[in-house]
Amino acid sequence: MSETKITSEVRLVSEVLCSGCFTVPWHQRYYDWKVEQVGELLTDLHDAVEGDKACYFVGSIMLVSSSLATSLRVNDGQQRLITLSLLIAALCRRFEKMLPPDNARETRGLRALFDEPDYHILKLSEAAKYKPRIEPPRRNKSTYQQLIRGHDIGTNGALTSAWEVIDLFVGAMDRRAIENFSDFVMQKVEVSVLQVPSDVDANSVFESLNARGKPLDDVDLIRNRLYSYFSDQEDPNRRETIHERLESPAVVLGPGNVQDYFRCYLQCRYGYLQKNRFYREVRQKIEGAAEQDDPSGYVYNLIDGLGKKESMQLFRTLTSSRPDVVLNINLPKISGYRDITVLLSELKDYKVTQPLVFSLLHRFLEEKDKDIKRKVGLVVARSLKNLTSFVMRTTFVASKFEPSKFEAAFSNFAMDVFRGTDFESLDIYEGLAGTDEYEVIDNVRFIRRMTDMEIRTNAKALRFLFGINSKHQLGSDVFRRDHCTVEHVLPQSDQHWPDWKAFSEEQAKECIYRTGNMVILTKRENRSNEAFNRSFLAKADFYKDSALSMPRLAAEGHDEWTPEIVEKRSKALAKEAASVWQFSPSKA
Repeated sequence: MSETKITSEVRLVSEVLCSGCFTVPWHQRYYDWKVEQVGELLTDLHDAVEGDKACYFVGSIMLVSSSLATSLRVNDGQQRLITLSLLIAALCRRFEKMLPPDNARETRGLRALFDEPDYHILKLSEAAKYKPRIEPPRRNKSTYQQLIRGHDIGTNGALTSAWEVIDLFVGAMDRRAIENFSDFVMQKVEVSVLQVPSDVDANSVFESLNARGKPLDDVDLIRNRLYSYFSDQEDPNRRETIHERLESPAVVLGPGNVQDYFRCYLQCRYGYLQKNRFYREVRQKIEGAAEQDDPSGYVYNLIDGLGKKESMQLFRTLTSSRPDVVLNINLPKISGYRDITVLLSELKDYKVTQPLVFSLLHRFLEEKDKDIKRKVGLVVARSLKNLTSFVMRTTFVASKFEPSKFEAAFSNFAMDVFRGTDFESLDIYEGLAGTDEYEVIDNVRFIRRMTDMEIRTNAKALRFLFGINSKHQLGSDVFRRDHCTVEHVLPQSDQHWPDWKAFSEEQAKECIYRTGNMVILTKRENRSNEAFNRSFLAKADFYKDSALSMPRLAAEGHDEWTPEIVEKRSKALAKEAASVWQFSPSKA
């Protein structure tokens, strides 16, 4: 039987460091861990020490031997090795400055940082003459060596930023805590070492290690964390339910939608969860809540809700490209044609609203008492109407709708709704008013801003005009917004302006993107040829035959097109918009 060339074993990080010297190949990236990643590692280590864990596993590294050098090449894992060695260096500084100094722990730490004979008593004050075990990429080399030798330097770069976080963390500990922490780092932090000999293509191994199979994403990590609350001895039926609930979202929603569903549902349970820290924050929320309850019982109920068929169907409804086709919620209409299908259609492209919409409809669907359900439906419908009006008005007046301005607030509103039991918890009007940065709830201000507004993006103009057109056209649900297009009455191209005698060049520039100069047409109706654009009368004849009401009204109401008409129509459309996207304040 032939001997395996590539070996793998789990070892203590301190043992690995003390075993030799390491070089980061020139083609590897520079140190680039963010302070958040450094902080998370420190927090995890602290929690492991506080929890008296048997070990803490930092993942895997890949070391490649070389027949021409005495050091091992770090082809994967340099960020973790450098960060942990900086942590050991910070601990050594503390042991040197203690009264009395802790020479034994100082020497033990320095031995992991410097390649010196075992019989030497190492001192940080003499580190200038020691040989560092790790040689980082060239740009980081000098900074790294100064830091581990006890010298303070500037704060420019990822390496020094990481050091600041580590130094503050270590500096906050008392003597007993730092001794325990150092002992844990040196004796219980483990790493899986993949060792590759020099005659094996290290790059191919690296690519296989990082490209084969499916990497764990946040949902994988969350599922694994939830599974960890249940033992192999769990009741088989209960275990089967847990497995079915956790795996079914991928089947029902498709793998591409599972991450969004988990984040939507869990924000309804716990409030705002940062996307780039999703797993970590979910884990903290679950652990905190489970401590106050029977842990496995709490987690079982969480899994039961997460994997409920009705919850997944509701999310699929919210994200469907045709919500009016799949919807069967039977909420009462709010006013005329603007029923739940219209509201969901307008909100569908605003992912930031998903948790709030989900929590409102979830409360309605979960209510079993018929009399209470009817009352809940009225409040939910009113809240959805207010949310839609808030989002659409903000879209119109803001230069750009920025989800980051509202995500935390909307998610926390969703949590209040989801957890609530009374009618007041369903009413989000006051919450929306508290986030009204653009003052869109005030009708007078909104109308004034929309009157003077220029809209240069077709997507925003189409939302605005389509909503107003739908108010005046019964049966407008047969038209879809994506079947329509924006038409500028006075043409956008200045080559046509000389034929529009009512406009000077300056007036044309001022009017072209005003809402009063726009209508919508179906995509089949829109034209761009010269004959169509040569005059308002040429367009008006065409507008009169449109399938949509807005161009017909523009054609029938005017014999010519002038700056005064654009101004007057802009104000009228602003008032129409306030009527379409109106608010229903909370009822006392």
